[in-house]
Amino acid sequence: MEKDKGQMIKRIAIFALMFALAGGVALAGSLLYSREADVLMRNTVMVLAGTGIVIFAFTMEEMNGRFVYRNDGKYMRFALMYLGGLAASVFLPFLPVTGWPFLVIFVLLGVFSDGLTGLAAGSVCLLLSVSFAGGSFSVFWLYFISGAAGILVFGTLNDEFKVGIPMFLSLMVLTLCLTANVILLSGERLSAAQFMIPAINLIVSCILLLVSLKLFSSAVIHRNREKYMEINDPEFPLLVQLKDKSKDEYYHAIHTAYLSDRIARKLGLDDAAAKACAYYQRIGILRGENTWENVAAVCGEYHFPANTRKILKEFVDESERIVSKETVVVLFADCIVSSIAYLFEKDPKAGLDYEQLIETVFRKKLETDELWNSEISLSQIREMKKIFVEEKLYYDFLR
Repeated sequence: MEKDKGQMIKRIAIFALMFALAGGVALAGSLLYSREADVLMRNTVMVLAGTGIVIFAFTMEEMNGRFVYRNDGKYMRFALMYLGGLAASVFLPFLPVTGWPFLVIFVLLGVFSDGLTGLAAGSVCLLLSVSFAGGSFSVFWLYFISGAAGILVFGTLNDEFKVGIPMFLSLMVLTLCLTANVILLSGERLSAAQFMIPAINLIVSCILLLVSLKLFSSAVIHRNREKYMEINDPEFPLLVQLKDKSKDEYYHAIHTAYLSDRIARKLGLDDAAAKACAYYQRIGILRGENTWENVAAVCGEYHFPANTRKILKEFVDESERIVSKETVVVLFADCIVSSIAYLFEKDPKAGLDYEQLIETVFRKKLETDELWNSEISLSQIREMKKIFVEEKLYYDFLR
């Protein structure tokens, strides 16, 4: 409860600041182009209204779990990106209309939030530039369509984050829009000179997208990739210590990690974090009892990623509520491995009905209040159960 309250206060404070600064940017920018009071008021009010829509969209999309690139709770990161887009919009009218890099602004706003929020935020920035430049409807149409296309194609990326095809498609749409809305409507005879600035725009947009998305991938998508590759290696020193301490605990961790990884991948969750939690759920025994204090000390010493520490705390600390979907995956994997291993320990030659056993485990877990605060949906629970059943050939390795 305290955590949720703190998150809400953080969101309100950051978005209130973003709202106020957006109005300030609009007012300051308007003063560069006009001293008329009605124009200043119009621009400021419209940007504030648009910013309110952007904040509402971000909040609703976060609540509905529609973010693609783990942007949940990253309010400051998005606020800085949005304010940066507004600031750029103030100065872009000094450039030729065909040279505005709005494709980059739309795409970055989209990947730092989600499609709907990015489209709303990009539109506010675009409207500000069009207003300052005294541009026509065709200018807005040009960059809105190309920006929407960019958001859509880049919103389909997975954790591999291969940008080649989305880059090609978004630049192709931008090329078509520039040609249809600017060059063909210029009323002049077609010449190579007309294509110079649009060509520069395409090159600059391509370079900015490549650099920005590379930084985004390193900082957000793959920030912990190397660390997870290290700690999720069965020969990592901590796991070797666990094996020396207790081979039963070690092999239990290996089997639980395998199943957690498989389930998390198929559900589109953070599989690396789930796998790490499964490996280290009992690592506290290296320091005595498997208390959260001991587990947390190990996590701190070996610099575990924040999401892994969060999942481990939910799993190990009995006073903590289970919220994360990854924690639920590890919880069921651990319970199923424990149940099968226990039955094989009693009778190594037992012929188990894995499907019935899995059904029983799920039924008993769902009868408790353990998952009441979890973010996982009933459809994901059904899918998880189905995947566990499909893995029944693996369970013979637990004999």
